[in-house]
Amino acid sequence: MHKINIDEIPQDGINQVYMKGVSIRYLVVEEFGAPNFELRYFELQKGGKSALDQHPYEHEVFVLKGKGKMLINEKEYELRPNDAILVEPNEIHRFFQEGDESFGFLCVVPNGVSQSKKKVNLNY
Repeated sequence: MHKINIDEIPQDGINQVYMKGVSIRYLVVEEFGAPNFELRYFELQKGGKSALDQHPYEHEVFVLKGKGKMLINEKEYELRPNDAILVEPNEIHRFFQEGDESFGFLCVVPNGVSQSKKKVNLNY
């Protein structure tokens, strides 16, 4: 069993260098005993945007706070709290923060695909 409060993740456990204006907190990952999936929390500050991304695996997103937009295969979608999104394998996608509040969402991916977590201390 692994339990973590998002507000108690130490500063060196938060990836803030992956993309400008974007932070990633690793909530449940293989290193903590998860056998199949990783649960991550992304927060985009005002003007923040994720990298344009494409990969051979699906991932699921659930919006918790703020407003954002998502570009999927050149089509734009508005996002708000309680929206759930399936990003299918090989879809080209990117997230953008909108409005005055930061944009926060959970993201689930298969174990072993997250390269960004190598840049942080997961000893928490």
